[in-house]
Amino acid sequence: MGTVPPDCPYPGCFFCVMKEGNPSKRRSSVLKFFRELPTQDDDGQVLPISGLWNTAMAHPNDPEFIELGIFECMSSLIWKGLKNRRWLSHDQNIYIPYYAAHIIGSYTMNMEEFAERAVRSGVIPPLVELLRGRLTWVEQRVAVRALGHLATYASTFPAVANHSEVLELSIQLAMGSLEIVYSHFYQFVDRRLSYHCDLLTRGMGGVEMESRKAEEWASQLQCWSLQLINCFAFKAEFIPFVCKPEFLVKLPGMWGGLVNENSPAGIGLLRTICHHKHGRLQVASLPGIIEALCNIARSSDDWQYMAIDCLLWLLKDQNTSHK
Repeated sequence: MGTVPPDCPYPGCFFCVMKEGNPSKRRSSVLKFFRELPTQDDDGQVLPISGLWNTAMAHPNDPEFIELGIFECMSSLIWKGLKNRRWLSHDQNIYIPYYAAHIIGSYTMNMEEFAERAVRSGVIPPLVELLRGRLTWVEQRVAVRALGHLATYASTFPAVANHSEVLELSIQLAMGSLEIVYSHFYQFVDRRLSYHCDLLTRGMGGVEMESRKAEEWASQLQCWSLQLINCFAFKAEFIPFVCKPEFLVKLPGMWGGLVNENSPAGIGLLRTICHHKHGRLQVASLPGIIEALCNIARSSDDWQYMAIDCLLWLLKDQNTSHK
């Protein structure tokens, strides 16, 4: 494996492995590292995971770690955090499920073949457990992000849809995300979990920065939930489950905010719903949505054209035009 730097306190650690100059030896060592990491209880495990988190964000299309078992490793680490609370509370392991889910999401956001490998590696069940809220809202945020990427591809959507609770959980998160973050973090400054604060601010900034970032993350949690729901809404068989009146009436008010300025959010989901006959019938039966669509269509908002599309489809449909 090469010579370990004399100042490294963890011989054989991930960073030492990555300094190996021989490609064949490095691949073998990385493969071994990913295979053994979930079974170890050494201190300092968060360090290589945070390094992998940075790598995944910087190079999401690089296949090296995909081929060497990173998805299996991250899946196992999430399960470990869910099942072994003693390990989770030790050292800085509390950060690991968050990083692991984020890594899965980064490596699956662009490449369908990576997403297929992730599904085969068993990432969906532990992500669904995070989506349920088995840990906290910060893990829910990265779980819905990763599942949203997996649901985007035709080849991996069925694997997500096989978990019937994903759609209902996403709807609940879309409707309740702002309240969840407010009540579990924003409201009481003295009760904020330290690892939440560190993840939000990367260790830089005080209460004001934490609060501002929490608002951004709450908006992201809502938008990413809507994007996941949108993947289901493209399929006619899921429209009856999406078109719950208490959910539909809130969609016009769900906006991405500045941090998600490119997300069509609620109006984008309404547009997808209006593609379907059953969806148009449900939308037309709610006067408040029609009024909201008219207001958006008359505005100078970036999503004005989406509201116009919805209204045109409703007018062209003989079953909804009179409403």
